[in-house]
Amino acid sequence: PERDVLEDEVDAARNRLASARSELSAIEREIQRAHGALEQVGGAVARDRLRDATEAFEMAEQCEKDIEADYEAWRLLLDQMKEADSAQASNLGQVLAPAIASQFQTLTQQRYDAVQLSAQLATEGVVIGGSARPAERLSVGTREQLSTLFRLSLAEYLHATVVLDDQLVQSDDSRMDWFRALLNEKAHIFQIKIGRASCR
Repeated sequence: PERDVLEDEVDAARNRLASARSELSAIEREIQRAHGALEQVGGAVARDRLRDATEAFEMAEQCEKDIEADYEAWRLLLDQMKEADSAQASNLGQVLAPAIASQFQTLTQQRYDAVQLSAQLATEGVVIGGSARPAERLSVGTREQLSTLFRLSLAEYLHATVVLDDQLVQSDDSRMDWFRALLNEKAHIFQIKIGRASCR
């Protein structure tokens, strides 16, 4: 699609549809009154009123159909965009997970087998000895390191700039040395900003 469809636009279309239906109901009541007047009074005036009401009814009915079609089109476009976003995030997770897992294994000296990412690119857990464990069971420092690896992998894949600010404060000296070497390597591929400093 050329642009994103917002929930507000779908709601606005729904409100226009409800308004058209209300107007259509009012015109139907007017036609019924005109029919009653024709039966009681008769004559050209009553027939003219009936014709006008019938034309208004037909126009309102067409307007309702147009608004309903417009609403359905907006709703369909919104649904398709949500599906596309979900599929894209899922595909991106499948692409990034192996790279993140490989670096995470190297960092932790093969202590973890794999990293599990959700369709929304959230870390669901890590695999240790063939069994999955929630990420919350990792230490704060290890979670920070995993998060940094994720951000670096995503920035490299998207060719984007990544900003790191106090990302590794819980890391010990050996892991800080490992990350220092990794950052130097990645800085030749994409831009990394650390606090106010920047390396390329």
